[in-house]
Amino acid sequence: MAEDPKVEELRQANARLRKQFDEFIDQLPDALVESDVRGRRAIYMNRMARLLFGYGDDDLAEGIPGDALFAPGEVERAWPILGRYVDESLGGGPAYARTGRQELYEFRMRKKDGTIFVAETQSSFVLDEQGRPVRMRSIVRDVTARRDMEARLQEMSHRDPLTGCYNRRHLEAQREELERPTARWACLVLDLDNFKAINDTYGHDEGDRVLRGFAHFLARHHRPDDLLVRTGGDEFALVVRAGSEQEAQNVATRLVEAGGLDSPASFSLGVAYRRTGEGLESALARADRTMYAARGRRLREPGGRTSSEPGPDAGSEDEKK
Repeated sequence: MAEDPKVEELRQANARLRKQFDEFIDQLPDALVESDVRGRRAIYMNRMARLLFGYGDDDLAEGIPGDALFAPGEVERAWPILGRYVDESLGGGPAYARTGRQELYEFRMRKKDGTIFVAETQSSFVLDEQGRPVRMRSIVRDVTARRDMEARLQEMSHRDPLTGCYNRRHLEAQREELERPTARWACLVLDLDNFKAINDTYGHDEGDRVLRGFAHFLARHHRPDDLLVRTGGDEFALVVRAGSEQEAQNVATRLVEAGGLDSPASFSLGVAYRRTGEGLESALARADRTMYAARGRRLREPGGRTSSEPGPDAGSEDEKK
């Protein structure tokens, strides 16, 4: 008995639709990874996924272990998340109920060559006739560049653009850490002497040069774990880890001694060691009250000539106190 021509037409139409669907999936602008839920192996990657991860058809023939796609330590995060969705159904419980949502998760993932990248993933499940999850389809987006840009923007928002020092926003962000009951530190408050006279006499460009030079001086003379902040105008604060008040005083003394040789302008300095339970603002205020004068070397005039007259930073010690 001859086959009904309509059946053959339907078969051919179905084949065309299947081909179009396969081409659509393969040409998606996002990476698509399909995994076996029980075996937890990747069994299919579209074109973008193969480019992203660096695997080919030969790698996928036997499946790629799921943990090979994650950076060390990340699969321990991923499997429990997967388990929350499928374990009950796969363990003989009720059929999987779709939530209508596609949660977004971020993982550090790994390419075939070992390169680590940050990825956003969204997944959905393919169900069998009993409603059990058998495969998982995941869209994977490399967001490393975006995360790096966000980190740079975050860093820039916490930096003073003129001097490169941290700003008050960053200091505020450290408040919780600094105000822990066990935190032991001291704050040094520094003001340039007669800075207004520098601006008035030599101009704001020269004033900016002095500020940058002073910031560089401070950066050269503090430890990597200290916190250097431009708090405003010609005012700076240096928060130093110190186990005792004497250690804090030693840091201040070394800074004053270095200033006499290396600072682009004279400055006044005050220091306060954090008292038990004291807040950041209180310690800064005490340091400000204890400020004392420390002379640096004489300013240079624009053009690099050493002034033959007393510069704006010069003057009697009484004037600087």
